[in-house]
Amino acid sequence: MVNLGERIKYIRETYDLTQIELGNILNVSPSSIAHYEKNDWFIPMRNLYKMANYLNLSIDYILGFTNVKRYDKTVNEINLQEIAKRIKEICDDQKFSNVKLAKELNSSESNIRNYKTGKYLILTPFVLQLALKYNYSTDWIVGRSANKYVDTENVKSSVTSK
Repeated sequence: MVNLGERIKYIRETYDLTQIELGNILNVSPSSIAHYEKNDWFIPMRNLYKMANYLNLSIDYILGFTNVKRYDKTVNEINLQEIAKRIKEICDDQKFSNVKLAKELNSSESNIRNYKTGKYLILTPFVLQLALKYNYSTDWIVGRSANKYVDTENVKSSVTSK
């Protein structure tokens, strides 16, 4: 299993970026980057999105889910309505009610309603849970790619935090 913090550090170093430089790209402090790399904090989805866009990588690759570095036709802007549509599709696929998805993600039903209406951006840990348990592409969940599932032929590893 790949540790998420170690993976972020590996990619940062592979692209010859310092914590200061990656912090500038993500508009966060170098100490925030250090916290991500030590798994003290989850990297927010907006920052994963920025990192993927800047480095021209798939989020699935950054997370260590696949060796596929980039997908065709990626969307570079967060669209909450598209994400809401994808979460609804996951609920349909898995036969989840709001209550069941809330239980699955250890969240509240009101949070699920907010995700499904595009009011809030889904949290990184929730995207990770859905990706790991059901093989959905994180890029697909957050509307970056049309590839719904991770390419299992090129799966690199699972990701853990801490």
